[in-house]
Amino acid sequence: MTTLAQKHLALLPPGVAHAERLFALIDESRQTLRAWLPWVDATRSVEDSRQFLAGIADGQRNGAACAAWLIESDGELAGCIDIHGISALHRSGYLGYWLADRFVGRGLMRGAAAQALDIGFGECGLNRIAILAGVENARSRAVAERLGFRLEGVQRDGLYLNGHHHDACQYSLLAREWKCRQ
Repeated sequence: MTTLAQKHLALLPPGVAHAERLFALIDESRQTLRAWLPWVDATRSVEDSRQFLAGIADGQRNGAACAAWLIESDGELAGCIDIHGISALHRSGYLGYWLADRFVGRGLMRGAAAQALDIGFGECGLNRIAILAGVENARSRAVAERLGFRLEGVQRDGLYLNGHHHDACQYSLLAREWKCRQ
């Protein structure tokens, strides 16, 4: 995949060459990220990040994953975004994303998500993309709402994080709704 750019924002195809920068980014925002992302505690070394990136690359080559990118802002790695849990039968998937603490509040995620949605609904041919966000995860929910996702409801105990269940808001957006917003 090619690098997509929007002003100071770029979505980069993931590769093992980014493992050190990715691990450092996760490590610097570990406390914030671990609140909502179950994989953070298992990411303990650069090698863990390397294996993660290699797995994404393998999945994309084998057609198991539609899209995953590293988010770069002004040449610095800022986070990740992907469309995962893809059902070819139902032409649907889930949008997942995170930013390191120092990049939050700049509008980067909205721009990165808009680019990912263009690809998901375009190149990947999806009809429905959902976001699952903890009820108390105000920032993730705000991203969904700013992008025009509709709240479908709350999944009781829909997330299991750090030894506890959490309710989760499920949002969705359809291809025809996204095209109307463009």
